Amino acid sequence: MYQQTTALHRAMLASLRPSLAGGSEALSISEQIAMQLADEIVNEKYSPNDRLQEIGISERYKVSRGPVREALRILENAGLVTIAPRRGAIVTQLSAEEVADVFDIRAVLSGLGARRLAETRSQDDIKMLERQLSVLKKLAKKSGSTAAADYVHAVVEFGLSISEASGNTRLNSMVTLLFHQTLRYSRLGLSSPERRAHSCENWAELVDHIVHGRGEDAEKTARRLVDQSKIHAIRLLKDEANAATDQIR
Repeated sequence: MYQQTTALHRAMLASLRPSLAGGSEALSISEQIAMQLADEIVNEKYSPNDRLQEIGISERYKVSRGPVREALRILENAGLVTIAPRRGAIVTQLSAEEVADVFDIRAVLSGLGARRLAETRSQDDIKMLERQLSVLKKLAKKSGSTAAADYVHAVVEFGLSISEASGNTRLNSMVTLLFHQTLRYSRLGLSSPERRAHSCENWAELVDHIVHGRGEDAEKTARRLVDQSKIHAIRLLKDEANAATDQIR
């Protein structure tokens, strides 16, 4: 049912059940459903406040409602849905303040992962970083309707590859959940070509620090990357809220 193998999905496996990080065990039906729904939520097939109906999901996957309920509980633990009495599972809608809090936590953990990788990097890690940076540079120059989404996807892959390579499984699991919770807002923060170009420059700086073993500098740069996305995302969220208020008036 679920066969994705990108860094985002490998890390999501680890966040569901750490023993699965190496792919040594099969996912349960509930976990497979949760993975598929999580993928659709973070890629905006579902919007904030959309309802996930148990009956519809049961029919879609041809399973009873028991595994579906368990899948929704997994998503609730991941912060992707909220289960409300008499309403069921609702895709989480974070306020600007909540988004800022999640970004702040992600910044700290991403910084720790970058610092640890700088201190323990291998030649394979360096090759991985240089390869992903090359992809990011190409996408930063891309134009068109999918340019922002493609760039953000590469950023997520890059960030999760760094946390995965840090060797700290618990940190990697926590960073993964935070990436899922902030993905929509990261897209907002990187929606303009200018922001993507500036972001790419910071990623290049981060790679340079890690490659040369500058742990403290790597941590500061990783935190700055997340902080800048937060600032721009919050600004756009507030603009959206103000526009909605003006329409009501």
